Amino acid sequence: MLVATLRFSAAVALAAGLAACAPQQSANVLAGNQAMTASTVQFGTVTASRNVQLQGGQGGQAAGAILGGLAGAALGQEVGAGTGQVIATGVGATAGAAAGLQAGKAAGTRQSIEWTVRLENGGSIAVVQGDPVFAIGQRVQVITGGGQTRLAPA
Repeated sequence: MLVATLRFSAAVALAAGLAACAPQQSANVLAGNQAMTASTVQFGTVTASRNVQLQGGQGGQAAGAILGGLAGAALGQEVGAGTGQVIATGVGATAGAAAGLQAGKAAGTRQSIEWTVRLENGGSIAVVQGDPVFAIGQRVQVITGGGQTRLAPA
């Protein structure tokens, strides 16, 4: 039983570690490949904001299902013997995978903000970014490069 508990604990720790690797929505955190590249800068004024929920990709859900299935199978291995053990392993793997999938979905969900900006050229854009936080009416830089757009105080 101790071995199963240790296996389960290791699987939970690994799942938590994967969830911690999720990228953050911040204008202050840039990918390494964005260093020493040119970006276009426009100016605008924040006209609206709203809270949005970002869902992670399928990778976190798959990892959760796999880790949960492995943990469930390990626990099922500790039950009974013979055919009963095989059945318990299968049930444990299935239940663990279902629980891991739900945990992966929850771990990949986070809150952010969608900012609407009126550009000086008259157009409007919306950018999803968690920080920094802006006030309605605040003048901002709209920085676009490398397929991404971020906002910064002007």
